[in-house]
Amino acid sequence: MAEIAPLRSVSVSVAQEHIQIRTDLPDAELKEIGDFIDQRFERSAKFQMDNRKRLALLSVELTSEIFELRKQLRRAKAYYEQMEKDLKNLNLLLDEGMERSNRNEEL
Repeated sequence: MAEIAPLRSVSVSVAQEHIQIRTDLPDAELKEIGDFIDQRFERSAKFQMDNRKRLALLSVELTSEIFELRKQLRRAKAYYEQMEKDLKNLNLLLDEGMERSNRNEEL
């Protein structure tokens, strides 16, 4: 079983803000997340908005993407479950066909 890393206090800079967080994420992953947020935040620099509004806009965009990914995941799970059922049915049909074939060979 995977060991849970203890939370540690870290200072991070994202979207021109410095914040203190508690996390168990490794530094490399935190940097990747921060860089992603900064990149997305900079896209809105062309709009004449203060940083609070830009951050609010970014949070709506990212949340919308999360919801869309959740929908896609639900569809993928349903598709996977249906494929598992179909595979079981195909295996049953194959087993029945093999049994019939074996019986016919015995005659």
